[in-house]
Amino acid sequence: MKFKLLLLLLLPVTLLQAQLLKPLPDNLNKRILIAHPTVGNIEILSILSNKGLLNLDSIQLIGLYHSGEQYDYTKSQAVLDTLTSLNIYLVELKDSLYANQLYQQNEVSDEFNELFANSDAIFFFGGPDIPAELYNEVQNPLTKVYDPYRHYFEASFIFHLLGGSQDKSYEALLKQKPNYLIHGICLGMQSMNIATGGSLIQDIPSEIYNGVESEGLAKLSQNEIHRNYYRQMPENDELELTGFHFHQINFKGAFFSKLTGINKKDSPLVNSYHHQAIEKLGKGFKVSALSTDGKIIEAIYHKKYPNVFGIQFHPERSGFYKPKDKVQFTPQGEAKFFPEWIDDESMDFHKAYWRAINERLQEL
Repeated sequence: MKFKLLLLLLLPVTLLQAQLLKPLPDNLNKRILIAHPTVGNIEILSILSNKGLLNLDSIQLIGLYHSGEQYDYTKSQAVLDTLTSLNIYLVELKDSLYANQLYQQNEVSDEFNELFANSDAIFFFGGPDIPAELYNEVQNPLTKVYDPYRHYFEASFIFHLLGGSQDKSYEALLKQKPNYLIHGICLGMQSMNIATGGSLIQDIPSEIYNGVESEGLAKLSQNEIHRNYYRQMPENDELELTGFHFHQINFKGAFFSKLTGINKKDSPLVNSYHHQAIEKLGKGFKVSALSTDGKIIEAIYHKKYPNVFGIQFHPERSGFYKPKDKVQFTPQGEAKFFPEWIDDESMDFHKAYWRAINERLQEL
């Protein structure tokens, strides 16, 4: 009887170990988790690796997602079946997640603990709007939620990793491994913020610039536009316009100069595709970059954990490093390849950023 009870108690961890904790081959020395491992995100990692910006040769990548997500991960598996340049496999979490139980111990907590204990870093990529209930606000009609379970999973995991103001007594997992790396891009940064108790501006054009992006916002300067408003105008629906935009950012403090060696007075052009942004900062975070008018937070870093930081912009766009298609912004404008839209100094910043992340990964 005691033997059967012991088996039952061990079963949940054993099942996860059988799926996740495979012994690392001799040529691999660390594990990195990749949240939302879509075909596009897998291809991004492959390009960064092939271009020498991320050295993933000795790293086991684990694509992580929740079974409740809308994305069809059989597409990702089909790509992995033909991909030889990355050491990566997928892990699906199936335990229940509820919006009112994300920032506390819940049914997925044991899996979160196990994943953290046996990995060295996690990446959170871009995506759609976060449900406003996850940061205790009434949802703006302009907030469009397409995949709630993705947000439940990512927000809860981040809370477990970093803790937050929602429960000040909770002990963050990173206290056990303070150098663990957490990196967020766009939605990823926003998720890091709300998971630690912060909030969001739900629509930049209407809340910050008193306009509606579907009307074009012609009064705004290039550096006040955070995604391509021509794409949002109904009269342009038949045109193949890109959804993103380029604008400059200003660094705040010395974080980026220490990370990349770039002059902190530089204002590189970055790729931007969002209509939401950080409002109140989450617990433990500080601002490391702003829009040139100072109204939008473009990057954050954690005060306590040196390898925890996020950015609002998109240095991971494959078009930067493997130009394939030309992109067009305005109805009458010229279509160009990605690198043609920015200057050499800005392009150098993007590469320096990934090399800096790579250096930190190798040091883990």
